Amino acid sequence: MKAVLPALTGRRYDHLAIQEGGTASLEFLRVTFGDVGEEEQRRVRQQLEDYCGLDTLGMIWMVEALRSLVRS
Repeated sequence: MKAVLPALTGRRYDHLAIQEGGTASLEFLRVTFGDVGEEEQRRVRQQLEDYCGLDTLGMIWMVEALRSLVRS
């Protein structure tokens, strides 16, 4: 995903605070089960939503790009 998305669409993860799945998993566990204040929880959860949202949109964009290649 991290290599294919930029190759097909030019979009990247480098503008996000969380840029890969391993970090996302660890951060989720940290803010869900760790001793973390509410503000930190809100901040990290927003970062997780941004990351997961790009993953989801990225899959849609990749399918659209592949469809357009097949039509060409």
